[in-house]
Amino acid sequence: MMNSVSQTGSAAVSDRTAALVVVSLLLFGLAGCQSTAPETVPVDLESAIERLNRPLSGDPAALYRLRVSASGGLRMSVLTSGGDGRLTVSEPFGTAVSLTSWSGSQQPTFFDLREGCQIQATDLEQALGVAAMPLPQAVRLFSGRLPAIADDWVAPHEDGRILIEGFRWAALVKVAAEPWRVVSVEQVGAEGRGWRFELSDHSLSVPGFIRVKNADGRWAELELVRLEWNEGSELPPPPDLPLCGDEPNR
Repeated sequence: MMNSVSQTGSAAVSDRTAALVVVSLLLFGLAGCQSTAPETVPVDLESAIERLNRPLSGDPAALYRLRVSASGGLRMSVLTSGGDGRLTVSEPFGTAVSLTSWSGSQQPTFFDLREGCQIQATDLEQALGVAAMPLPQAVRLFSGRLPAIADDWVAPHEDGRILIEGFRWAALVKVAAEPWRVVSVEQVGAEGRGWRFELSDHSLSVPGFIRVKNADGRWAELELVRLEWNEGSELPPPPDLPLCGDEPNR
């Protein structure tokens, strides 16, 4: 989520709310994918859970094309190392406008690189009015797995989907077989403020196209450019920036 985004690669949006919109969509969910995904509900959900809840092959590093209502031509990169990660949104010519940093189960920190300051995750949630899918779970989803980590509860649901319950969030996951893959993730218990992911254009279990939509109509589209698996790579340290306030660094 960027504080300032270029519109079709030129005009910049100076309102910090625009930055929050992008980050919230990336963390909250998708809906209405352009590509068609099979609607068949698999019979054996236990097999789907066994297949899709395996550990990742390594630490994913991914690059996406990003489109939101205010702009196309953005880029989003995701770098991970164990339980740590960095999510960066950049303008078409490479200027980074936002960075989200997380470490394990700790709350992530959002860096507004245009304003030169950081927003704590609790402030981000209050500003958006919704709770996000945790970033470690989102990384697993984007990498071809169920969005669940070790402490999450995963079980077949009576409606033919898979129920995942974690700390302060829950979702119903629809999967398809041959090969097993996630085709949608819908937040439950959000009382009209939830999100929905729809994933398509898979390569085996890895989605090549993701569309995100919140209940309030905000949306984002992600198109996978490249996915690599790293082992033991160190992440760059997050920037040393003050909390956002009346006098951010320039």
